[in-house]
Amino acid sequence: MASRRRNLRALTGAIILTAAMSGGAAAQDATIEDFFGTYVGNARIETAGEFRDIIVAIEPSRKGFSIYTSTVIRKGPVRAVPGVKWRSETQVFVRSGAHDFYEPMLRESMFAQRRTPDLLKGDTVAWASIRGQTLGVYAMNVLDDGHYELRVYERTLTDLGMDLRFIRYRDGMALRELEGVLARTKE
Repeated sequence: MASRRRNLRALTGAIILTAAMSGGAAAQDATIEDFFGTYVGNARIETAGEFRDIIVAIEPSRKGFSIYTSTVIRKGPVRAVPGVKWRSETQVFVRSGAHDFYEPMLRESMFAQRRTPDLLKGDTVAWASIRGQTLGVYAMNVLDDGHYELRVYERTLTDLGMDLRFIRYRDGMALRELEGVLARTKE
């Protein structure tokens, strides 16, 4: 028993020494401020042959941040063709009680009663969190047939700007995946 403890201490010491020699512990998690900026790039859905031109702007907002996304959707590499679609969306998140965990800002109106989203009534439940260098945004719905859908947007900081990854799951199976690269623009 005593020799096992000595071996365990020696192994623990070796791991700590190796980590210290290789630059210390793992890189610290990014903060939301590290993501602030505008990013431009493109993405592709390999299986569908669809291309995306994407602009993402992440900015501070009251008690949190907003993500504006503009997407041009096209079937081939050429932009000026019939059938091109455009979508834009703004999401606003506020800090929750947990470190680097955010919930959607509920719109308040003096005429509307504030209520918590209800999954079983078709509402979307969304949240955002930071893990390492990745800002993840998650949105979940329960479908009319009782099955569920989860959409995951991962934006990972890189030297160029960010890598973008989107996956849509239905009942745990990936239905659609998109990957892209975006460059941080200069202000």
